[in-house]
Amino acid sequence: MANFFADLFTGGAASRNEQARKARDIDQKNLDQMHSYNWGETQRKYDYAVEGLEITKRNTERNLQFQEAEREQQYDYGMGIRSYEHTQNMRVWDSQVSRALQQQTFNELAEGAALVDQDRLIHEQLLSISFDETENLLNYGAAAAGLGLKKRQAKAGAATQAQATRISALKATGAAQARGVAGRTAGKDIQGMVAEAGARQGAIIDELMFSLEGTDMDFLRLNNQFAIDQVAFETSRESAQISDMAARTKIKQQALQAAINAEASIGIKPEIAPPLPKPFALPRPEFQDIYVPKEPPKTMLPPAAQENLFVATLNQFSQNASLLTGGFGLGGGSGGGGPKLDYAGGASTNAFSGATGIGGTSWGGGGSFGGGFSVAKPGFGGVKF
Repeated sequence: MANFFADLFTGGAASRNEQARKARDIDQKNLDQMHSYNWGETQRKYDYAVEGLEITKRNTERNLQFQEAEREQQYDYGMGIRSYEHTQNMRVWDSQVSRALQQQTFNELAEGAALVDQDRLIHEQLLSISFDETENLLNYGAAAAGLGLKKRQAKAGAATQAQATRISALKATGAAQARGVAGRTAGKDIQGMVAEAGARQGAIIDELMFSLEGTDMDFLRLNNQFAIDQVAFETSRESAQISDMAARTKIKQQALQAAINAEASIGIKPEIAPPLPKPFALPRPEFQDIYVPKEPPKTMLPPAAQENLFVATLNQFSQNASLLTGGFGLGGGSGGGGPKLDYAGGASTNAFSGATGIGGTSWGGGGSFGGGFSVAKPGFGGVKF
């Protein structure tokens, strides 16, 4: 009822003002709700970001701890492999040393057996040479004895023949004397027999000399051969000793080469590899704290645009007076001489300034007053009355 009378006098300006205030209050409420919602979402986003940061920190720490544990496990495994490989290498080296020692023992036994065989060989060679030398000496003695016997036989035969010749000459001389032959003829016969006996003895002596000279030549040949045989035996003995020395040297060379080969079969003593570097703690990343938002200032709408009720009342009275006079205006001039009111300027309100004023007022010929009223709200398209 109150609004009805107010609208009646103001031409609906009071209701429009009330509607503007309600619209403003609704818009302000919507802005407040939007502000509360946005601020709540901002806080939720902040809490979500903080929780996400904590999750990222925990996941990062777990990942780093896993990597560190994995690195530690790899380190332990690497050190185990290092120890295992060194143990295996030492086993191989010990096996090589054992085989080399066994080979060296066998080489020493083989060398000893070869030296024993060489001792037996040189002994047999020297025995053979000694046997040959003894046999040659026996043969020489027998040959020398035979030649001596032959020489004695020749001498004995020559003495026997000479003795027989002398006896024959004595017999012939005695027979000639026994026949009684005397004189010169008998002397010649005896002289002839003595000459014949002398000639026979000379021949026996010559034969004996020739026989003795041949025996001496045989002795010379026998002695020369004996000397040559002795030199040959000595040379054979020296050659056997030289061959024995060469064989022993060759045995020692082979033994030395076998020892070198046995030693070469032993590899270098393995050494354990350097230890693996110990894993260090991984660096921890630094996280920046989530930015803490602050609540922004609320958006406040300007006061609702209000029409000037006084001007609206005057305008309403002017319109009513115009209706009553039938000319829809209050005029003077030539008819009544009264003033004419024309409302042209009206009142305008700035939505952001909150001020209400008369936009323009003109008083024209005959006294006219006119006006209009408009309201503009930023962000809401504006409302024009």
